[in-house]
Amino acid sequence: MLFSDRILVKDINAPRIKHRALTGYLRRNWNRNPYVLKRIVYNTYVSPYIGALPPELRRQLVRKDIANVTAQFRENLEDFLINNAFDLRDMKLDCVYELPQLGDLFGQRCILTARGGVNTWAGACGVVCKMSFPGIDAHYALKIYFGGASEFMNFSHGAWFEVATALAANKAEPRDNTPMYMASLKYDMYMLSKWAGDTDDGIAPRENKNKIFFTKPDEDEARNRRCGRRIDWGETFKTNYGEMSYRARKLYRQLMNMDSGAVQKSAVVARDGIAQRDFSDAIKLAELTAWYDDNTRLYDFIINIKQR
Repeated sequence: MLFSDRILVKDINAPRIKHRALTGYLRRNWNRNPYVLKRIVYNTYVSPYIGALPPELRRQLVRKDIANVTAQFRENLEDFLINNAFDLRDMKLDCVYELPQLGDLFGQRCILTARGGVNTWAGACGVVCKMSFPGIDAHYALKIYFGGASEFMNFSHGAWFEVATALAANKAEPRDNTPMYMASLKYDMYMLSKWAGDTDDGIAPRENKNKIFFTKPDEDEARNRRCGRRIDWGETFKTNYGEMSYRARKLYRQLMNMDSGAVQKSAVVARDGIAQRDFSDAIKLAELTAWYDDNTRLYDFIINIKQR
């Protein structure tokens, strides 16, 4: 694994090029190395602002105003954080901010609640505040990231890692992740997601035999889940299954179900090089799973498939 390529992040002599908008790109192109995203933001003409206004706020606007109000919302929130981020990160007492510069955009009152003292809303790389529009019963978690995290930590936490992972995980498995709406990778970096509750609810994640993303055990705790869904994306990575293409994942499920007819049909259509690679990837992972689970019936099925 590459732990340092900072020298490659920003090349002042390289011409800047156009790049497609990050939101859709990151939903489909997850990379464990955060410096890949840094190189894109620093070396191309791409906006560092990701996502869109939450649906409750968009519903307060007429369609033609959404783009302008979104830009103004980002700018006003950015200004507020530039002026207040230091205090929010080191709050001594609980504090509630009135934010008319945000609420007035929607004809609503907006308040931001920040915890002080021993803050259960703070983590290793950021602090969470609750942004509320009480008039429409809309509540969001605003995670404001700390700067200066260690390089090692940046490969599993922090804005560059978590924002991209939240987008990709929500796209791949929406039932397992709390919705993330928007983020900024500029100045005081933040991520805005749905507020899912203040206290642990003890609800376990759903049963999912074929996870695309997993969270390491030391982070996959009740404090980081609500209603069984992730509210934090630190130390969350793709599984071997998730790393495969859609076609390979489909074949893998056919193998795990020992569906001989479906597997044979997939083998027949796997004629080009990419399809054959997908077929091989699925076979290898299914074989590894059978060995790990000591599933001799599945192992024999796979051997039989390989011999055909």
